[in-house]
Amino acid sequence: MMALKEHRPFPEIPSALLCEILGRLPIKTCLTCKLVCKEWYHAIASPEFSSFLCRFMAPQLNVLFCCYSGATVRSTFNLIGLEKGSNADDSGNCIVGADDRIRFKPKFDISSEILYVCYRGNGVVLLVCTKDDYFVCNLLAGQWMKLQNLHQVRDQSYDVSRCELGCCPVSGQFKVLVLLWDVERKIQLAKIQTLGDGEWRSVGNSPLKIVRGGCFLNGSSHWRDDKSIWSFHFGEERFSPTPIPFPDDVISEAYKKKSKILCVFDYCLCLRCSSCVVGDEIDVWIMKEYGVKESWVRQFVIVNDPWSVPLMHMDKGKILVESGNKLYLYDPQTRVSKTMNFDGLSG
Repeated sequence: MMALKEHRPFPEIPSALLCEILGRLPIKTCLTCKLVCKEWYHAIASPEFSSFLCRFMAPQLNVLFCCYSGATVRSTFNLIGLEKGSNADDSGNCIVGADDRIRFKPKFDISSEILYVCYRGNGVVLLVCTKDDYFVCNLLAGQWMKLQNLHQVRDQSYDVSRCELGCCPVSGQFKVLVLLWDVERKIQLAKIQTLGDGEWRSVGNSPLKIVRGGCFLNGSSHWRDDKSIWSFHFGEERFSPTPIPFPDDVISEAYKKKSKILCVFDYCLCLRCSSCVVGDEIDVWIMKEYGVKESWVRQFVIVNDPWSVPLMHMDKGKILVESGNKLYLYDPQTRVSKTMNFDGLSG
């Protein structure tokens, strides 16, 4: 009879299939599966599984909530998986129990406090701290790592403009892109590091001055200028040679004075255009086929505060919207939005 210590539950399941099965589960259920056996524990706690979640189009949206204290973000996070049919009453109240969330308190061995979250993926976050330290936290594994050798890319004539975390769609490796503004030459340099190896590699200059965070989709971070979208691919480690054009209507005179925010909506590139006047309509354009200008569609209109960013379609035709660190359920038929209140999220 096989000894107990040699017994391996479900040894016939290939690792790729196991990732796909576990990746479809609610976030807390997925964590519970770490208790099934050692193989499942190591699979879920591995960086490869986290990278799979970032690439996999899951039926749920993982939302990260940060607990604030004064002007800084304290080291307490709640990760909640929202599905299209997430239970919310007519007032927008959502009951979030202990089984519906992951609570994580990273324990850094330095005195820095967290200033803000620079990147948030499916269970992986990039944090910026007071001493110009950057940390990558894997919430599923309960692990964190300080970005290595950042002093090597800093120089008296360089300012760190942005730091972006991305995932290679082929290898599944996480990489960090640092954008450096050369004060003297007025250009933006870019360097990249595969997380954990500590080596910085030059990837040329940015085609535009990037000061805001990008949105991650299809292995690339994306940013916009006045008329188009530029991207950096984390697998090829290069900026796109040509930008993705905006729809013709968006570059017309009628849209010239509107604020434009690039985001991801239902796993598509999304451009939301607003006049920045409270109560005015916000046009939401969706690129149905990635990289194809002709696939831009004016999908719907939101009447909410001008900083609203759509995230995903929900049941009953409603739209999940983010604005000012809050979530709303917006009904396009009635043009009414209700704040989503999550019980049980105190730090």
